[in-house]
Parts: sequence; C-alpha cells; structure tokens
Amino acid sequence: MKNYNFSEIDCIFKFNNCENLKDFDLPEFCFTGRSNVGKSSIINSLLNKKKIATTSNKPGHTKKIFFYKVTNSFVIADLPGYGFADMSKKKKEEVSELLFFYLTRRKHLKKIFVLVDSRRGLKLSDKSFIELLQKYNLSHQIVFTKFDKVAPNNEINLLKDIENSYVNMQEKVIFSSSKTKIGIKEIRKEIISTVNNEY
Repeated sequence: MKNYNFSEIDCIFKFNNCENLKDFDLPEFCFTGRSNVGKSSIINSLLNKKKIATTSNKPGHTKKIFFYKVTNSFVIADLPGYGFADMSKKKKEEVSELLFFYLTRRKHLKKIFVLVDSRRGLKLSDKSFIELLQKYNLSHQIVFTKFDKVAPNNEINLLKDIENSYVNMQEKVIFSSSKTKIGIKEIRKEIISTVNNEY
C-alpha cells in the first residue's frame, strides 16, 4: 500500500463563497463539527504542522473553507463549525449556505470526518448534522476530539451516547487528541486507504 507524506503541503486555498469554490480534481476529505471542537488543532496534528490551520478559543473562528493539497494526491478541507458561533444572523446564514453547498456539490468528496468534543458528547446539532449527511448518503466518520481531557473509561459512555441518540455509525468511531496524538494515525490510515483505492 502506497504511503503519503502528510507534511508535504503543495498549496493552501481558502474560499468564503459558493461561486468561487475551486475543484481540485483530487480525492477530498473534510473535517467539520460544532464550533470550537478542535478541527484546526486536529488538522495541524494530521499534517505535522504547528500553525498551518489557525486555532482560537473563540467559537466561530473559522468562517471560510480552507483547503490543503497534500503531495498533489489528495485534499484536506477545514470547514467552518456548525451550531453556536459568535457571529451575526446574516453571517450564520452565509456560512450555513457555504457548508451545505460544499457538502452536497463536491464531486470528489470521499469522506466527512465529524468531530465531537469528548467532554460534551453528542449534541442535538451533531445529531441533526449527521442526519443531514445520511439523508444525502454522504460517507462520514465520527471522531471524538480532546480525549486526553476525559477519563479513559469515558469511551464506553460516549459510545452509549451515540447508541442512545439512534445515530447510525457508518465506520468505527475514532478517539483522538491533538496533544497526545492518539487517533491521528487511525485518521491517516482511513485517508490513505481511500486514496489508494482511487488510483
């Protein structure tokens, strides 16, 4: 199985409107979740960079879609958070439109990694978002972030939380932490396996 250097970033693009979204004609993987769930931190760990994706403690920090083209073989996308965000109603509507357009129109989107904060568990906005993905038959995988900040036995409770929410999991759940790097290898494996099946 061919391997890829996730540190080798060819280009970075960012878009904040539907009309200008670029099609890279490469397998694409996006990361999304509630505001402040740790998307940018996970992407930094995934790409072996400290600050390639900007982070903030303020919810709603990412208002654009950021694309990272890796080894000219695939693309990683950092999406704006859904749910609560400290922005105007008009801006929320614009971001929601951008998200929906991206998720339902991307021809080369192979998998959506839905990030959920381990400390908070699955929220109503997470469930609603996953139901949307299922409605449009979009491949997705749940990734619990900040797993270093909860007790190890909390894994069982988080899985029960998903089960009790009647969310149909397509793939095995990944538990991750941008600090301890747990789960990062599993995410890379998912991406590599999908990319290799494309070529």
